[in-house]
Amino acid sequence: MPIRNTLERWGSVAKFFHWVIVLLVIGQFVLAFIADNLPVGLQKLAVLARHKSFGITILALAALRLLWRSANRTPAMPATMASWERFGARAVHSLLYVLLFAVPLAGWIMSSAKNFPVAWFGLFQLPDLVAPSETTFDIAHESHEILAFTLGGVAILHLLAALKHHFVNRDAVLRRMLPFARVPALAAVLLVAGFAPHGRALAATPGAGEATGNEASGTLHFRFVQAGAATIGSFDRFNVTLTIGADGAPTALAVTVDTNSLDTRDKDRDSALRASDLFDVKQFPHATFAANSVRRTAAGRYEAPGKLTIRGITRDVVLPFTLAAVPGAATSTWQLAGELPLRRLDYGVGQGEWRSTEMVGDAVVVEYSVKLTAAR
Repeated sequence: MPIRNTLERWGSVAKFFHWVIVLLVIGQFVLAFIADNLPVGLQKLAVLARHKSFGITILALAALRLLWRSANRTPAMPATMASWERFGARAVHSLLYVLLFAVPLAGWIMSSAKNFPVAWFGLFQLPDLVAPSETTFDIAHESHEILAFTLGGVAILHLLAALKHHFVNRDAVLRRMLPFARVPALAAVLLVAGFAPHGRALAATPGAGEATGNEASGTLHFRFVQAGAATIGSFDRFNVTLTIGADGAPTALAVTVDTNSLDTRDKDRDSALRASDLFDVKQFPHATFAANSVRRTAAGRYEAPGKLTIRGITRDVVLPFTLAAVPGAATSTWQLAGELPLRRLDYGVGQGEWRSTEMVGDAVVVEYSVKLTAAR
């Protein structure tokens, strides 16, 4: 079998692209059907992760196939084909190429808008195409479904035309794309098995006793890996109290977080995170950190050894942070920032099937940045 196309037959490379894409497209419909009938959980995450990876594979193969076709001759159409048949064949082929690009791109946009970054089989992460947005997600979701069903319909039309060529016209159109020279009995084709952050500090108080504070703004984010992709969420309500000693150095730190204020820019995932198997916000509405001492590690850098409580489980942690005066503020203001690596299972955030780290990683990084303003 020749590698390149000839005027009589498609080459082995063109056939490889054609049949691998066919199998992947069929697999995509199967995976989409399975995912639609699964409840929110690890199994659904796994199926959707595979669905996304297959979609990116189809996108890449379609691009490579188009490049290969542009560098090769195209087998001639049978002389017996009428002009309208030739036009229809070219139109269907062009539409198939457009849809092989449009369907996975719409899915990629949909996933980005839902703040579900795409990772290709967990090996590497692709950039988000759009910012998280419910409106964009709804539009992309609808478009993805319409385009996918259109692709299915056009593919069936393409198949029927190929069967007509073989059984009615009795020409070589079907045979020259088959991986084997002879046409076996036609059978059904194969099924392929298979958390823009935002936050708002309700209150920040740098000083208890010697100094008191007032409301300040800031952010509290958490980063984790879901289905092989780095994902980010935030807590929209939290309180910070930093005690400043007589010498101007911090001496204590306290934080209270409203766990119900979590936001990963996806309503279904947020509902799952609030449920009893994860944060269980009804029984444990707050997460807290308290440190009765602070040590200086370098200029502007500090560590606060204290106790972190999440889901009623308390563990000793050392919270690192930087502290810098904010120039030009009307009152004494400091910027506190840092990040703390944690493991969610150490605090019971993951019961039942969510104890598995296959689709949602155990490691979580908490990022914090908040302005602390002294009382007048």
